[in-house]
Amino acid sequence: MSLLPLLLLLLVSSEHNTHAQTITQGATITAGTTNSSWTSPSGDFAFGFYRLSNGNFLVGIWFDKIPEKTLVWSANRDAPVPASSTLRLTTGTSAGHLILTSSDGNSTYLYQSTAASSGYMQDDGNFVLKNASPSVLWQTFDSPTDTLLPGQVLVAGRKLYSNKNGTVDYSTGNFMLEMQKDSNLVLSAYHFADPGYWVSNTININNVSLVFNRTNAFMYLKNTTDIILPLTEDVPKPTEDYYHRVTLNDHGNLQQHVYQKNNSQWKMVWRVITEPCTVNAICGVYGICSSPDNETVSCDCLPGYRPLDPNNIAKGCYPKSKPDRCIEKPSLTNFTVEVIDDADFPNAGFADLGRVTPTDEEGCRKALMDDCYCMAASFVNSTCYKKRMPILNARISRNSTNGYKALIKVPKQISDGGGILNGDHHGGKKSVSRGLLKAGLFTTAAFALLFAALAVYYHPVVRRFIRRPRRPSADVDAMLINLRAFTFEELHEATCGFTTRLGRGSFGMVYSGTLVIEDKQIEIAVKALKKIAAAERGEEEFEAELRAIGRTHHRNLVRLLGFCNEDKHRILVYELMKNGTLSNLLFKQGEKPSWEHRVEMALGIARGVLYLHEECETQIIHCDIKPQNVLLDKNYTAKISDFGLAKIMMKDQTRTNTNVRGTAGYMAPEWLKNAPVTTKVDVYSFGVMLLEILCCRRHIDPKRVEEETEEVDLVLTEWIADCIKSGKLNMVVEEDMEALNDFKRFERMAMVGLWCVHPDPPLRPSMKKVTQMLEGTIEVGIPPLLYPEMV
Repeated sequence: MSLLPLLLLLLVSSEHNTHAQTITQGATITAGTTNSSWTSPSGDFAFGFYRLSNGNFLVGIWFDKIPEKTLVWSANRDAPVPASSTLRLTTGTSAGHLILTSSDGNSTYLYQSTAASSGYMQDDGNFVLKNASPSVLWQTFDSPTDTLLPGQVLVAGRKLYSNKNGTVDYSTGNFMLEMQKDSNLVLSAYHFADPGYWVSNTININNVSLVFNRTNAFMYLKNTTDIILPLTEDVPKPTEDYYHRVTLNDHGNLQQHVYQKNNSQWKMVWRVITEPCTVNAICGVYGICSSPDNETVSCDCLPGYRPLDPNNIAKGCYPKSKPDRCIEKPSLTNFTVEVIDDADFPNAGFADLGRVTPTDEEGCRKALMDDCYCMAASFVNSTCYKKRMPILNARISRNSTNGYKALIKVPKQISDGGGILNGDHHGGKKSVSRGLLKAGLFTTAAFALLFAALAVYYHPVVRRFIRRPRRPSADVDAMLINLRAFTFEELHEATCGFTTRLGRGSFGMVYSGTLVIEDKQIEIAVKALKKIAAAERGEEEFEAELRAIGRTHHRNLVRLLGFCNEDKHRILVYELMKNGTLSNLLFKQGEKPSWEHRVEMALGIARGVLYLHEECETQIIHCDIKPQNVLLDKNYTAKISDFGLAKIMMKDQTRTNTNVRGTAGYMAPEWLKNAPVTTKVDVYSFGVMLLEILCCRRHIDPKRVEEETEEVDLVLTEWIADCIKSGKLNMVVEEDMEALNDFKRFERMAMVGLWCVHPDPPLRPSMKKVTQMLEGTIEVGIPPLLYPEMV
């Protein structure tokens, strides 16, 4: 060989570390042993088993030369494995697959496609699998977790997810960075269906990607020819003397860090959010964020609330008690108002109830106390912005909230100076005195005796003989504060005469339209109730639906914007869900939604049903949970729709007799027995739908019915149960590589679905337990449906 070709060969082989240590078929590493990782040629990075503080391991990549051993990628962040687990590039009949085998025998494929002949841990932090050519078959740079490294590109459709709690908990956190297909780079609190608290505003520019430049360590948005938006402002030089990383941290901030080689610690050189408390939902529901230096973040609970997890207040808070907010004159007897100086509740993430302007602080306090549906308010520049539950994004931010005041309505019996007021944060006012508290308790006790006497007097036996004249519901009058009352003429104009049909909903047709409110165009869906239904159901039914829907607010429920109750016209106005039904997404021909998106949708729907059952003020049984009644907004967030069939229950009720409702296939067996139904009918329907979401196929496939097939997979629940009993559940997703690579979670969620569809209602779990099992916070036992003889 001549000298020139030899030199060219050496140059090519050295570029991007293709001369890295070769991992051949049969190579194996074991967690907790000296042979637990494969290192890059320079030793800068390692790929293998990363030890957690609890003794379990993640399959990950980390900076290996520095004391911090900083993790930059993980394959199993939500499912760590114990010591003695193995990672192997397989041989034999399934040669060239990368498989993780836990010490308990369960296996997960990190890569399972065209056989890889070798693997390499490169000096740029990228682990690659190649064929004999050699061409790259799979690389970790294509599936980032929370970090980007120099040379890495985030293309359209790819996402970063924060860790849950720094280096304590590496599991998937609350924040997401997405390079959207419309070319917008968006940071969002995705659990709350947040449209984004930071956006690049690079929308509708073709082929935009987020690039972390390998040479100069600058980060920018770039299309095929130009830099569209530079992000990094400066990095220390020379670049090669430093390690570099960009990470979406557990506080929702995208930050760039450098580490001088042979030095002591990481240093931040750039961040996209300069005021940390402007990150949406950073302290969870009913939490409040404070950041006096705009560097550190401190979470606390609003007055009247306590932390869900005392060890991590950022998870959010819940009310210390839930008094009836809309009893007669509640403000005079049950509540006081606490004020936090230099604090605010920005609009994003929760509903406004209107504004009062011009006014002063006392006028804002009065507006808050007079509105039983209002739980908080912001007083800003002579304007009072009223808020309702749930309260998100409360913040004390050094620059953004100076001079603002946050007002919170707190039940007197729990107005004890706790939460942020007791910590002397920014001059917050103290709660009521001990003397006033005692007086309040005495008054409450007196009223309790009075109410007890009234309860005896108005016992149902007595009430039967008392006929009171009917008057319009006070709650519907109050709804005018929550919901807008439209005239029929307004809605007729907004829908162009009810011409564009979206479909048929409960009791009537649904039309699309556009409203102009305060010079803004809002797209709406209008449900016109059938005349027969309206006449039969009457005012009482219509008002019940208004009361129920108007008081609900959850990211996974379709929001009611207003109503029309004019003459014979009964019309409900909803936010428009642009992407149609979940049914169309799951069962249409062509590309199915990604596994991660299906998991997100299943969890969101579960949380929405849980809210209806246990968390909203008036308990609601939906009675017709199915994919056709789950709609998708512009971000493809799943939202439960159609409360026209819901049976409204008071908090102290557990069962209700009602006519058979629901849809065949999703209907719980007790409907057909004319037995009193409970919330467990929704659990059954959710279980059927959950299995449909996991498998992207209908519970009963019409094609198989038409073909009169006798295959065991005719009914989805029965097929999955049979596959689990025979140990062949992988057959269900054998053509779904994403689900197969996350088989442990698929198996867990499938088992939850079988728990839900047990024919005996008491054996079905509550939606709270269903949600916990889906999230992985409690164990999923063997569903009794699999082994009925053991029940």
